[in-house]
Amino acid sequence: MGIWNLYFILKLLLLWAGIIGFHVLPNFVFALLLTIRLRPLWARIARQLIAVPAGAALLYYDSNLPPFARFIEQLPELLQFRLSYIAELLGRFVPASDWLLLAIMMLAYWIVNRWVRVTTFVLLALLIVPGVLRVGTLVSVSPVVAAQGDKTAVMAGAASGAAGGGSAAAGAGAFVAGNAEVPLGANPDAALNSFYARELTRAVSLPAQAGAGPDFDIIFLHICSLSQDDLDVDDLANQPLLARFDFVFKNFNSAASYSGPAAIRVLRADCGQPTHKALYDPADPQCYVMSNLKTLGFTPTLAMNHDGHFDNFMREVQQNFNVQGITPFDNTHARVVMRSFDETPIRSDGDVLQSWWKQRTTLPDKRVALYYNTISLHDGNRLEGSTLTSEQSYPIRAKAMFDDFSQFIDTIAKSGRKAVVVFVPEHGAALRGSKLQVSGMREIPLPGITNVPVAVKLVGFGNGATAGHGTPVTISTPTSYLALMTLVSHLIANNPFAGAPDLARYATDLPQTAFVSANEQTTVMKYGGKTLIRGTDGVWVDLKSME
Repeated sequence: MGIWNLYFILKLLLLWAGIIGFHVLPNFVFALLLTIRLRPLWARIARQLIAVPAGAALLYYDSNLPPFARFIEQLPELLQFRLSYIAELLGRFVPASDWLLLAIMMLAYWIVNRWVRVTTFVLLALLIVPGVLRVGTLVSVSPVVAAQGDKTAVMAGAASGAAGGGSAAAGAGAFVAGNAEVPLGANPDAALNSFYARELTRAVSLPAQAGAGPDFDIIFLHICSLSQDDLDVDDLANQPLLARFDFVFKNFNSAASYSGPAAIRVLRADCGQPTHKALYDPADPQCYVMSNLKTLGFTPTLAMNHDGHFDNFMREVQQNFNVQGITPFDNTHARVVMRSFDETPIRSDGDVLQSWWKQRTTLPDKRVALYYNTISLHDGNRLEGSTLTSEQSYPIRAKAMFDDFSQFIDTIAKSGRKAVVVFVPEHGAALRGSKLQVSGMREIPLPGITNVPVAVKLVGFGNGATAGHGTPVTISTPTSYLALMTLVSHLIANNPFAGAPDLARYATDLPQTAFVSANEQTTVMKYGGKTLIRGTDGVWVDLKSME
C-alpha cells in the first residue's frame, strides 16, 4: 500500500483517541484494493487518482461531521470564512499535537518500512483495533432505540415519572413527563408527533390591554452563542450582570442551535413549539410577539450590532415581526470592536444600545418594544488588533458584552423610565465539544447547546438590583419560549411598576415544555430516561451509547 499505510495508521489512532468513528468493512475492502499489484504504469496512476478522493470520502464518512449533503448545502457559506478561521477549525478537528504525531509517524514509517512489511500489520490492525475498541464489525453504530418501542425506555420513564410525583411534572399536565421528558408513546416517533400536536394547541393568553400604571418598554436582548454550559466552561457564571435579574430561568430550552431558527422561535414565542420545517411557513397571527405587542400599545423597533446579511438573517427577522415598515436602527456610527468569520464588522454592544436609547428618549411613543440581536460571542469572531483565536477570546468578549448590558441597564434606570429587559440567548457556542462534534459545531442540538440562561430584569422596580423581593424569582421547571412570554404577558397585564407587588406571583403556573430541539436534519429528545438523537436515517440513538 505504500504511503497509504500512514492513512490507515492515522485513522486508527484517531479512532483510539475517540475523534472519529470507524466503518470496518469499507476500510478493509479499500485497503485490500490498494494492495493489489498492478503492472502497467497507467493502471497504477489511475488507481491513485481514484484512491485519493475515495480515501477522503471514506475519512469524511468515518468522521463525526454532518452528512456530506449538508456540507455541500453549506459550502457557499463556508467559502466566506476567512483563512485564519478555517485554520482554527482544522486545528479543532486535528490538534497540533496530532500533526506532530503524524510527522513522527512519517519518519518512523520511512525507517521501518525498509525492513518490515508494514502493510501486513496494518491489515491486521484494521480488524483487531476496532474489535478491541468494540466497534461494530461492519459499521460503527451505537445501540438503537427500537422503532416499535423500547421496554427499557418505557420502564425508565415510568420510574422517573413516579419519582417526580406521577406521570407528569406538577403543573405540566400531559405536556411533560419525568425530567423534562416527552410523555411516552408507542415508540419515539409517535411520542415526538404527539409532542408537536400538543404544542399546536398552546398559546400565550394575552391581556386585552396593558394594565394601569407607569409606562414601560420591553427590550429583548437576543444573544448568539451563550449556553449555561459555556458559562461553566469559561467560569463566567459569576458575572455581576447575571446577579441583577429579577426572574431567572434555570432549565430553559432554546430548541435550536442556529441563529435563523432561534430568531424565528423567539419572535413567534406566543405559541407552542413548532417543528423546524414549520418555522419557514406562515404562522397563525396570534403567534407573532412583536405584532401582538404593537396591539397592546408597544411600538416595535429593531437593532443589531451587525448588518444581518449572513444567511439572510435580517430579512428573516423583519418578516417575523409581522409588522410592516420595520427598519433596523442605524448602527454604522458605533465602534467596530471585532470582525466576524467573514470579515464583516461587528460593533460595540454598548455603543449601539446607548445610541438606540438616546434616540428612544426623543420619541413620543409611550411604550416601545425592542428586539436587539448581538453576535459578539459568535464562533470565528476576531477582536480588532488581536491575534487570539475565537476560542481564546470568548471569555474576553463575553465579559465585555455583560458589562455593556449592565451599563445599558444603568442608563435606563438613570433616565427615570421603566423597562422590562429580557435576556435570552439563541443557543450556545458549544465551547466544550464532544466525541460527536468538535468545539464550535452545533449540527446536533444537544442539551449542552440549547440549555440557555434566560432572565428578566425590571428596570425601575424598587430601589436597587433586586430591591423589594430580596432574591430573584427562580424558575427551575423545564421551560421554553411559551413560559417566557407568559411571564411577559403577566407583567403587561398587571403592571409591576404600579406599587411593589410580590414578583413571585408573576411566575406562578408558567407552562412547562418537554425537551425537544431540532435542526434541519437532526432532532434531539428527552424520552424514557434517555436523551435520544434522530438523524436523516430516521433511527433513534441513545446519546450515552455514543459518548
